[in-house]
Amino acid sequence: MELRDWATQVLSSDNLEDKLFTPDTLTDQNPGPAYLFDEPARTPEMRFRTRTKEEKLPSFNEHHDSEKRAICLHRFCGHELLAVEIMAQALLSFPDAPRTFRMGVANTLKEEQEHVRLYETRLREMGVEFGDLPLYRHFWIHVPYLDTPSHYLSAMSLTFEMANLDFAPMYRDSFARNGDEKSTKLMQRILDDEINHVSFGYHMLKKLNKGSNLWSIYENSLTPFLTLRRARGPSFHPEHRKSAGIPEDWIEKFSNK
Repeated sequence: MELRDWATQVLSSDNLEDKLFTPDTLTDQNPGPAYLFDEPARTPEMRFRTRTKEEKLPSFNEHHDSEKRAICLHRFCGHELLAVEIMAQALLSFPDAPRTFRMGVANTLKEEQEHVRLYETRLREMGVEFGDLPLYRHFWIHVPYLDTPSHYLSAMSLTFEMANLDFAPMYRDSFARNGDEKSTKLMQRILDDEINHVSFGYHMLKKLNKGSNLWSIYENSLTPFLTLRRARGPSFHPEHRKSAGIPEDWIEKFSNK
């Protein structure tokens, strides 16, 4: 299946099965012209809603309640579906990008699809169907500002996914403290994959900007709605960034935010 056709299916179909379809073989013989979706197609129950102040994630001291943990997992599943759609958009937005970038994004997209499936399974075990709770636009508001592969890598790989190097272990440890072994293992799986995704983002940004001040490239590529603080969580985990190959000077900059 052509990358372009796959990405178009992910964004144009409101069927979750279509969005999570992973081709056995991917080719990139016909990348076509750049194309931007206003927003991904969604079924009525999964369309973007505006989040109210009352719809905050449950606090960590509520994680003893399985319903509260399910709310967290449902929100995270929504984030993963957004990642799938944004990565599909990147394949449509940058048809002329190097093959290593396009295939790297495609491989990451496959893993994000698997994350959605894993969350779906765990939610179902907890008595919740994905789509039962509200889903939000969240990361999609940044898409119109992702004008180059470097913008994409800076926002997705090195900000949103990097922040998950802190948030995933925070929720993993909280679920473990409350005896939820299955959700604990799921968050560990997410963390392991996110380390690889951040590594791809950093090394691809470096490859695309040889000889440039890479930190400046990163900082100047963030969208108007992003700050460096968004690339970390309230509890900072430098060891996960080291595992992803992030240099010490970057880690120090993030740790001070």
